[in-house]
Amino acid sequence: MAIVSFSNVKVMATYATPNSTNSWGLLQSNPWRRVKPKSADGVSNVFAILNAAKYSGRTVNGSYDDADGSLVQV
Repeated sequence: MAIVSFSNVKVMATYATPNSTNSWGLLQSNPWRRVKPKSADGVSNVFAILNAAKYSGRTVNGSYDDADGSLVQV
C-alpha cells in the first residue's frame, strides 16, 4: 500500500448511493476515486468536502491509496 499525495486539484464531479459508505469523487486528471470506507461518518464528511469544493470552485489537497485507488484523505 503506497499513499500518493496530491495538491491543488479541481473536483470535477461527485457521486453517491444511498449506502452510507459508497461515495466517489472525480478529480481533475484522475479516474473516479472511491472514498475509503473506514466509517460512515468519515465517508460522509469527505463527500461533503468534495461537494463544497466543487460548487465553490476551490481546489483540494489530499491523498489516495495507490493499491486500490481509494481516497484516504481530503
